[in-house]
Amino acid sequence: MPLPSTTPTPRAAAPTRRRLLGATAGAVSLMALAACGGKDAGTHSGGGKSGSAPGTRTVDSAKGPVRVPARPRRVVAINDFPMSAMFDLGQTPAGVFDAGEEYVPERDLARWRAVPKVSDGVGGAVQVEKVAALRPDLIIGIDAQQNLPYDQLSDIAPTVLLPFSKSAAPWRDMSVQTAGVLGVPAALDALKKRYAQRTAALRKTYADVLARTRWDLLQGGFDEGQWWLYGHGSPIGGILADAGARFATASTRLAVQQSVSYELVTSRLADADALFYYTTNDGRPANLGPKLFAQQAFARLPATRAHRLFGSEYFLPGGFEDALAALDDFESALKKLKAA
Repeated sequence: MPLPSTTPTPRAAAPTRRRLLGATAGAVSLMALAACGGKDAGTHSGGGKSGSAPGTRTVDSAKGPVRVPARPRRVVAINDFPMSAMFDLGQTPAGVFDAGEEYVPERDLARWRAVPKVSDGVGGAVQVEKVAALRPDLIIGIDAQQNLPYDQLSDIAPTVLLPFSKSAAPWRDMSVQTAGVLGVPAALDALKKRYAQRTAALRKTYADVLARTRWDLLQGGFDEGQWWLYGHGSPIGGILADAGARFATASTRLAVQQSVSYELVTSRLADADALFYYTTNDGRPANLGPKLFAQQAFARLPATRAHRLFGSEYFLPGGFEDALAALDDFESALKKLKAA
């Protein structure tokens, strides 16, 4: 999802990827994402690094080395990046943070509903008592989570915070690192291959459409009178760029993302041939998207008038399956543009 406490969010305490990837321009970590990509968080030779007890491994984390079970069985995911990674790996967490089911992909919804929630309601703080009651042998979160009772959680079970704040593509890096912490670093290989094949196929199949279409990327945002513009270096921008997307001026000039006022809708989006935006899992524009779309300036945009608005609930991807689903939505848009 590294953000200051002033970051606008639908839930003040929610440490989710919607908050973390839907930040304003002042967010500290997302402005520094280009620094480096994450590395595999786990160490897997033998039973772990030298000095580890039998049945354990020592893995890297944002808090330094942490000794974890060689094969953890009861894992609590206190952020939805490791949760998404576990679902992608075919594993079910013992507990998860509750970011709200409207943001959970349909493919994971039944599993998600059955897993105990460890936050104080939807978007609330992580509750130590709820985590402890699940008797975890491993807890996984990310270093961007604020006011996290790390020491108390570490007293319950080994707690690994993944270095989100050093990641340019959290959906990929947090997945790879989660797999490493869980001791299954090769388990994502098939998904990595699928992603590479999918992006290559889209570039080839839709080369003509991709060459003539320029995209801007946006999210409705949470502050009245404001929406969020996403750039070529944002996670969703990187996924679409892998598939051959070209960007309009606004998303080309912007590295990651920024908050923009309604008054600037025309100046920022007027030269886009098509718009790609964030939806909830029922297909509606997410957050305050309906208010943005209702603005007269938005209705007069060339892309709007040409019916070239394309939504995706995977706009803020949490893992490889989300990235692949975002590519599916992008292909649906390309098919419509090709047929037009």
